[in-house]
Amino acid sequence: MNYKLLVPILLAGLLACGSDSSAGEQPNETPTVVPAAQTTPTAADGANDPAIWIDPADLANSLILGAGGAGGLEVYGLDGDRIASVGDAHISLVDVRSEFSLGGKSVGLVVAYDVDASEILGYTVDAASRNIVPMSGPLQSVEAEIEGMCLYQSPLSGKTYVFATADGMVEQWELLGRDGELVVRNVRSIPVGYGAGHCVGHDAGAAIYFSHEVIGVFKLNAEPESETEMQTVDVAEPFGNFAGDVKGITTYEHDAGGYLLVSDADESRLQVYDLETLEHVATAAVDGADESEGIAATAAAINGHGGLLVVTDDDNGDAATNYKIVQWSDFAAATGLVNGALGNPGRKVAQTAVTVSASMETEPVKSFGDAADDPAIWVHPDKPELSVIIGSQKKRGINVYSLTGELIQSRADGRINNVDLRYGFELDGRKVDVVTASNRSTDGISVYIIDKETRTLVDVADGIIDTGMSDPYGQCMYRSAASGKYYVYINDTDGLVRQWELQDSGNGKIGATPVREFNAGSQTEGCVADDETGDLYVGEENVGIWKYSAEPDGGDARTLVDSTDDAGNLTADVEGLAIYYGKDGGGYLVASNQGADSYALYERGGDNAFIGIFHVVADDATGIDGISETDGLDVNSAYLGPDYPEGVFVAQDGRNISPAERQNFKLVPWHRIREAMQLK
Repeated sequence: MNYKLLVPILLAGLLACGSDSSAGEQPNETPTVVPAAQTTPTAADGANDPAIWIDPADLANSLILGAGGAGGLEVYGLDGDRIASVGDAHISLVDVRSEFSLGGKSVGLVVAYDVDASEILGYTVDAASRNIVPMSGPLQSVEAEIEGMCLYQSPLSGKTYVFATADGMVEQWELLGRDGELVVRNVRSIPVGYGAGHCVGHDAGAAIYFSHEVIGVFKLNAEPESETEMQTVDVAEPFGNFAGDVKGITTYEHDAGGYLLVSDADESRLQVYDLETLEHVATAAVDGADESEGIAATAAAINGHGGLLVVTDDDNGDAATNYKIVQWSDFAAATGLVNGALGNPGRKVAQTAVTVSASMETEPVKSFGDAADDPAIWVHPDKPELSVIIGSQKKRGINVYSLTGELIQSRADGRINNVDLRYGFELDGRKVDVVTASNRSTDGISVYIIDKETRTLVDVADGIIDTGMSDPYGQCMYRSAASGKYYVYINDTDGLVRQWELQDSGNGKIGATPVREFNAGSQTEGCVADDETGDLYVGEENVGIWKYSAEPDGGDARTLVDSTDDAGNLTADVEGLAIYYGKDGGGYLVASNQGADSYALYERGGDNAFIGIFHVVADDATGIDGISETDGLDVNSAYLGPDYPEGVFVAQDGRNISPAERQNFKLVPWHRIREAMQLK
């Protein structure tokens, strides 16, 4: 099936009906704004797409850049006079960011699309001379014609990305400044359907918006590890406000909010939306600007009167096409919109999150889709570098990996969902390290011991240990400091939690006896027990993290550690939980904040005070992508060799995007997290 053809069909039907905007919102007479100036006609009658470069040091020195077709990249002053034409490429699209780190200094970065060569080109801005300096060679070649292109700077990581619409896809590439050179790294491809066109990055909102010429306007999450679901902003008549031929798109962002502006080209008018609510707030036309392709706007007071709106004029009478320059104050007066101020013009969006990167990743699991789930870390008693990661593959079985990511063992033991382990269980008079797992194929508890010589799992379950549950889901273990006994907890999708005591069955096998049950209220999965404090933490996915007693006589008394409501720090779903054991009762509780593709950190002791949130993003040096949509995770504070001197954090990567592969597990040295979070 051709999904790129299917997407626009679905959009035209279901998404159109779901649009928040409604037709008929425009007044009978659309207000028309008179431009304050216009640019010199393009040299080759090729005006298509403008961009505005802001000089943070001298706003009056800012520039208007125009994609001039066969005339190349054309450069104008704020009065519209052409200053220069750059290169001999056939430029149809252009975008700019005023700050990009290259060669140890911050430069203005311009990207443009050469439609003849189907290449993305890079330029820097020399503020002193107002020259646009081409970089050597193309940044990226594309095997399809690009219809829209835009830049995005992440508030989460500070990284810069290029988005391009081509052949029914939105392509995303990361731009890296290395040794004074600009390097491009493929990130992901998102199917959106044929007809996708112009786009704009909304840095503060971590999103891009793109137009679909016959359908409307849509929003995509711009973070590389985010969901790829499209949100409808507005669609064509009769369901929405567009007459058809939806073209250029830009944002006007000021300190208190902003607007999304979209060219409704068939009617030579602009549709305007509130950037926060995405509600349609205005319709206006720019006098003399016909069938506008590209548009650009800024709230920076670069002209002494507030911001600017630059609109392509695809007609311009008897002259070649050009760009009309509108004072935003005039546009705001005509439409009743805010004439906003921008306190820090030209500066890149501030990084808002704590980020770390993985140093290693395991081989992908064999099954497609949502297959990897929960890891557990086993520490080798003699050679810490030989420690392993045991990971559930919930469509097939259970795997064992080395710390360098190689697959050591794969057991096809059924749909094993969650896994945990404890050391020193006495079996047939010897100490063994025991691994248990919830098995959704047998509705039971799988039990293994670790062969320390081969670093593999050996099945020692005393038959099928039936949980009595219709869908055993989450699982964790506990060794009581008071009694020395070993326990397994299993929970299900209805919130039921049951506790079993593990026992030596006397024949080299391990059995289990149920000793307790309680109900957390709704779907649970992640859980972890603290062997030293006797606390059991359970994640109720849409509610938060609860703390119970881990002892079999603990009953159902509990306290709330953190929640997903407005008073809490979590975003549903709450998933995997783990404990980092520190000295003298210190350490941390770690939780997968799956709904936000991040991880929450709490003090291990006392009332489990919230410390903060961190994200795992791509490592540009190794090419290992970030971690997102994490189900299970584990953490260990043991010395695991020189690469992990303070232990390791391991998490399932639900979207293994770069390159696009089946799911796997990724490893982050704990000292990276400690340093980033400023921990003890």
